[in-house]
Amino acid sequence: MRLFGTSGIRGIPSIDLTPEFIVRLGLALANFAKGGKVAVGYDTRTSSHMIAYSLIAGLLAGGSEVKNLGLIPTPVLAYLTSDIGAQVGAMVTASHNPPEYNGVKLFDRDGMAFNHALQTEIERLVNSTNLRRVSWNTLHGVETVDCVDRYIEMIRSLVVIEKEWKVVVDPGCGAAYSLGPRLLREQGCKVLAINAQPDGFFPGRGPEPTTESLTMLSRTVKETGADAGIAYDGDADRMAIIDENGAVVSMDQLIAAYGAYLVSLENEKTIVVPVDASICIEESVEKEGGIVVRTAVGDVNVAEAVLKHKAALGAEASGAWINPDYSLCPDGILSSMLILAAVSSKQINTTLSKFVGLVPRYPILRNRITCPEELKMAVMKQLQSELPKIMSEKCEILTVDGIRVSSKTEWVLIRPSGTEPVLRVSVEARNSSRAESLMRKATTLTQHTIKGLSGRMG
Repeated sequence: MRLFGTSGIRGIPSIDLTPEFIVRLGLALANFAKGGKVAVGYDTRTSSHMIAYSLIAGLLAGGSEVKNLGLIPTPVLAYLTSDIGAQVGAMVTASHNPPEYNGVKLFDRDGMAFNHALQTEIERLVNSTNLRRVSWNTLHGVETVDCVDRYIEMIRSLVVIEKEWKVVVDPGCGAAYSLGPRLLREQGCKVLAINAQPDGFFPGRGPEPTTESLTMLSRTVKETGADAGIAYDGDADRMAIIDENGAVVSMDQLIAAYGAYLVSLENEKTIVVPVDASICIEESVEKEGGIVVRTAVGDVNVAEAVLKHKAALGAEASGAWINPDYSLCPDGILSSMLILAAVSSKQINTTLSKFVGLVPRYPILRNRITCPEELKMAVMKQLQSELPKIMSEKCEILTVDGIRVSSKTEWVLIRPSGTEPVLRVSVEARNSSRAESLMRKATTLTQHTIKGLSGRMG
């Protein structure tokens, strides 16, 4: 049974995530940790207590010592898992998903999300009929631990924002409701916080910080004359940035600008991004003598590539950024502070809009095409030889996640969804007309391939 998606286990509580299943997951984790210490945290969702305590019950039954870190952002749980010497960190969250969802995300002793090998081992244990349970007289207790100050001290010692920013912060009623505004104030920022109360119904806006959901934040930035707006998702592993004009900053442009800044400063010359990120990142980073490595979509894949290539940054356009000098978990709070520190540094010392404005913005189009699960593999195999033919120039083929064909000026990516019977098509080009042309060609080719294989197999 496949339990993990691109970012942990997700589902609807009491339907997909029943208490019985979560107890068994906890028992499997205890067996995996061989009774070692496990750190547990949770976000503000209405179902988080139910899931957290069910998980703790299973962990105790399997002999683990549990450190209950309480209501906490995901990146803080990940950092503290390593800092307090836990074998495993378990975060109860559905991150940016709607309020009715929840889930469990797992971290290893280094504070990095479980890779695919570890996920497979947990799935094997969940399905095992021979899990160890301890007797009543050897059960460990649960220690409630408040050690967020360890994370705060790490931020204090390593991050310095040189300018006094006027910032509007929108934690979205999620796990960063208190910590996000607090850390910015401690850096000398003047902070106005909105949606800064913990509420699992997310009444102010949805848990995902999108352009559509951030209209109030954008308006508040403009009305108050703030220098920036910062938003976090439900568990604060993602962030979004609003510039001084109230505009949502393009995350691709921000990755490009910040990545180029890092490469200009450090010995590490590599930036890791997923296959669907903009070519503006290569242009900016390579101009500073850096290298861009592309990997499969998902923060686990990005984190593994960051480690492998000793990269300075791993970043997705969703706002999930990994800053390996600090942590191997995507951290929206830390990332937003590092951006403010960079923009106000002596080397840059400008506004957010000017910082990203030096990076070109190209049109990216996305589409979804229905494809039966049983045809996906055959369709993708055929597209690998056919897709390069729609390109006008000699192209590079990358197959780390679907099929990506690219030149210096444009690319087409077709990826099979892991959760739906669809193929995802993305294209980018220098101008809208070329992007639209590429999308038409890629869509037509994919639909004809599916139709042809359907007739042959039918």
